[in-house]
Amino acid sequence: LSLYLSFFSVGMGPGAWLIPAEIFATSIRAKAMSVATFFNRITATLMASTFLSTANAIGWGPFFIMLAAIAVVVFVFIYFLLPETKGRSLEDMSVYFAEITGDHSVLEAEKKIISDRARADAAAGVGVEMTETPAPPLATGEVA
Repeated sequence: LSLYLSFFSVGMGPGAWLIPAEIFATSIRAKAMSVATFFNRITATLMASTFLSTANAIGWGPFFIMLAAIAVVVFVFIYFLLPETKGRSLEDMSVYFAEITGDHSVLEAEKKIISDRARADAAAGVGVEMTETPAPPLATGEVA
């Protein structure tokens, strides 16, 4: 039991809190976390209410083998199907999921944001290359 709980605490346990916080854009993060919390609590309630009756029905050994199998399935899901979020912004994740699901509304909105940002930068002179080469820095003691 303690071995299962240890692996649960570093794997499936925090997954329900970490994954929605990492992959959902700020515009829907609160709703996504609400849904994730709801399903987390439903799952915890089902596990707590059926733990003893299931363990007694199939035996303690097979019960923990079943829990280990569930942990392996979750590991495979996380390892192979969950995208790496390190170094990626929430906007990048929104575009990533829009691309794989074919959500063109998000992709069009992202293109509009990028083009508006580029226009604003051009109007402010940000990113505009200088036409003259700047003078080298003065040596100590030189007067301009």
